[in-house]
Amino acid sequence: MIVTVGKNLAIPLPDNNESKLNIGDILLCKLSEDKRSIELEKFSDQTLNDEQLKAHGALTRVEPLNPDDYK
Repeated sequence: MIVTVGKNLAIPLPDNNESKLNIGDILLCKLSEDKRSIELEKFSDQTLNDEQLKAHGALTRVEPLNPDDYK
């Protein structure tokens, strides 16, 4: 799937059941070898707090955003 990064660097999730991601999920961000794309996958430990996410350096949390961020 290809998505467009919106304002505030927001990445929209699909509006269908194909997405296995939910609000609050923790994702691991992997940069491709050619540095032209980022792969996001659900991280194995979903119990981390915000400080632990920041310390890891390659994690992010799925958060609800305003649809206007994608215009």
